[in-house]
Amino acid sequence: MGDLGSHFACGFYGAKGLLNSVGSVRLLVQDRRVSAIRVPWSSASFLVYLGGLILFAALGSLLVVQADDYGSGGFVGWALLVFLATETFALVALSQGHRITAGLLALSALAAWVVLLGAIVDWFGWLADTDSPFAGFHVSHLFLELWLVFAAGIALAVFRFPLLVFPLAAGTWFFVTDLLSGGGDWSAVLSILVGLMLLSWAVAVDRGSTRPYAFWLHVVAGLTIGGGLLWLFHEGDWDWILIGLVALLYIWIGDRLARSSWVVLGAWALLQATAHFAAKWSAEALGAFFYLFPFVLIDAFGNASFERDTHPWAAALSFAGIAVVFILIGLLLARRRRDAIPGAELL
Repeated sequence: MGDLGSHFACGFYGAKGLLNSVGSVRLLVQDRRVSAIRVPWSSASFLVYLGGLILFAALGSLLVVQADDYGSGGFVGWALLVFLATETFALVALSQGHRITAGLLALSALAAWVVLLGAIVDWFGWLADTDSPFAGFHVSHLFLELWLVFAAGIALAVFRFPLLVFPLAAGTWFFVTDLLSGGGDWSAVLSILVGLMLLSWAVAVDRGSTRPYAFWLHVVAGLTIGGGLLWLFHEGDWDWILIGLVALLYIWIGDRLARSSWVVLGAWALLQATAHFAAKWSAEALGAFFYLFPFVLIDAFGNASFERDTHPWAAALSFAGIAVVFILIGLLLARRRRDAIPGAELL
């Protein structure tokens, strides 16, 4: 593995430590020269990120279309072409010093590589066809998930682009959950446990010189823990009260760790809980609010037990109330961290 393994271990887990990776590979790393790539937010950086993410989505759509139009062998050729093109341009951009562009292209190359492997496995007739992501034990799925984790680690080591931590962490969650569960409630419980593990890693990375890498670890940790809880608790009033309390815990965690992703996810969960009661008390909660609260309101449309329209004003009052709560919490956080929050005195 050499320097490549050292860069990956330093960039993702911190400057000094023991990494137990998949396959029982152990690396002892002590190299603080590797740092994450960061760029200030600007019009130019927005357009580069926007273009890179649109390219990622467009290439994914292209591969889906080609999979439908060509046989297995032809699809392998298309996937190989997309991978070689994106990887080549990523390495060229890296050699020219355009590290953000290179990282975004590497994200597309990573996706194309996994699709290429999946196309090859399918060409030989080894790819399992399932209705659920975690249904059954399928070696072909585990093989692709493990390759996603490994390839993301290599890409992170080469490009040092923090966004590549997202597929690395998400792939780790998916692999562990798929390996140890078959869907349903147990998958949700495993998601929560993996999320807690990712949170512990994120906190450890936060303390080192590689703090920028921790951001996407926090994001995946928050999503997996919250997703597991929403799967288990999303039906009755008490379930949504529990979700609301967890949302406040998320905001507290975000404040303690100085990580806004937890605050954003906590605020979204509070809005979901508010939407549950607003939909129960008034039909006015539906319609325009659907895209903000799809998880709740899909159930609300088909739930005949809701006695809506008895209080037409309840929805607006509910959201006005949670808006005031958000403002008060924001002012409290600004007061507590006046030195750490830019412009806190103006809030």
